[in-house]
Amino acid sequence: MTLSSSLGIRPRPGDAAEPALDRPPRRQRAPRAAQLAAALVGLVAIGAYLFVALRRIDYPFALESLEGNSLVEVHRILAGQQLYPAPTAGYVPDGYPPLYFYVAAAAARVFGVSYLPLRLVSLVSSLACFALLARLVQRETGSIAAGTGAAGVFAATYFAAGTWFDLARVDSLFLALSIGGLYAARYMRRTRGAIAAGLLLAAAALTKQSGLAEVVAVTAVLLIGPRRRLACYAGVTAVAVLGVSTLALRLASGGWYTYYIFKQMSEHALAYGNFGWFWTALLTATGLAACAALIGARRVPLELLAGCAALAVEGYSALVANGGTINDMLPAYLAVALLAGLALGAGSARWVTTAAGVLVLAQSAFLLAGSHPSQAIPSSASRAAGERLVAGMRAFGGDVAVPDNPSLSLMAGMAPAAVPGGVRDVLSATDKDGIDSFRHSTQEAIAAHKFSAIIDDAPGAPLYNPAGFLKNYHQCVQPDPTLLVPVARAQARPAVVWIPWGGMSCQAAFSILDGGKAAGS
Repeated sequence: MTLSSSLGIRPRPGDAAEPALDRPPRRQRAPRAAQLAAALVGLVAIGAYLFVALRRIDYPFALESLEGNSLVEVHRILAGQQLYPAPTAGYVPDGYPPLYFYVAAAAARVFGVSYLPLRLVSLVSSLACFALLARLVQRETGSIAAGTGAAGVFAATYFAAGTWFDLARVDSLFLALSIGGLYAARYMRRTRGAIAAGLLLAAAALTKQSGLAEVVAVTAVLLIGPRRRLACYAGVTAVAVLGVSTLALRLASGGWYTYYIFKQMSEHALAYGNFGWFWTALLTATGLAACAALIGARRVPLELLAGCAALAVEGYSALVANGGTINDMLPAYLAVALLAGLALGAGSARWVTTAAGVLVLAQSAFLLAGSHPSQAIPSSASRAAGERLVAGMRAFGGDVAVPDNPSLSLMAGMAPAAVPGGVRDVLSATDKDGIDSFRHSTQEAIAAHKFSAIIDDAPGAPLYNPAGFLKNYHQCVQPDPTLLVPVARAQARPAVVWIPWGGMSCQAAFSILDGGKAAGS
């Protein structure tokens, strides 16, 4: 019954038919319902991520062991020290380009040197990544729900990928710049748009060098299409930015920048067990979304396919290298979320939209069901243990080194020690100058008793057992796991403390470090 008939108004002959109310035909209701349901669960996933991230953003200690060196690098920038010097016992940089660290240092000038500004950069970057992903899908498909569903399924991988989005690490900024560069390349129509695409793609590669794969893949596909002139502008811009910055950083560091970023990283041994781990992690976390991506893949524009392929290759190559961890799956998860979102908004084929909606909905629900947000939030006991340890380090005096978490030494006002992962990369590379620099520096530090104590969580000589170490330091093993090196997800464990021969007793050392008591007492 129409509105006019319900009011008793009879249409006159020749009158136009009254337009139907704005309601989709019955056959379109299933696709729209699938989109809306996937979007709703996606919003829940984003909310769950924000709940955890905001609860722990100001936690003063490392949430993950790799965060510690990020804080050290930001501190060096603000102190006017070299970010890429020769490797020493006191410092070996992460093997990443400098953009994240400089952005985080700018934030630290405002908020102070702590984990807060570093995590704030990652949090904002992750939200920008969600927004760009949603906007890209919405612009391609015309469906806001499809864009929200894509962003939500990517947000839901937060728990499957080790709660990494908000950590003080390079990954979230890299992902935001990568999807931003892909968005700009897809919709560039003028020269300034092409330059913006080149700048964003270059910025991604200056955050994590694996981003070079996206620069090459996206530019190559665009060069064979109708926008080849704009592709040239984008490619030239990216190459110019990367070339000039690499040359400047190489000259400023005496050649050590290219050693850390390219030479050393290219020599990483392959972890053959991780070849299968990539596919297991991909199918376990995003297998359903990957099925949605496959059924809609033939409708995806070539430049987006090329960008997604590059993201997957970046994740795979990082994971299969020695030292690869679950966070290296994030670029592949982003690619799957983008492709699944495009299938979710495929209005030309209702069955594709419906199937993709069900799959994306199920994927987000599955990931949320397996999440444990409370376990990712540090406890008050962990915070108290960290505060007690830092107080104990101050009371101990000298330079107390914690190689697995050098930020603790910074918090205690002491000189840190090089992180084991960075040292491993130096010693396993073929560059003799890097190996000699670290070995010589470490032997000098040990002979001079540079470190008043070295705290470790495993037996065996720290700093990769430099020559003369056991002649200068002896081991104290704590019988009870009360001296906690505070990493949120780690359990308390027995600490091993190395102290110089001829110094205090092991009992006195543990008493000071664990209780923060003055050495004189």
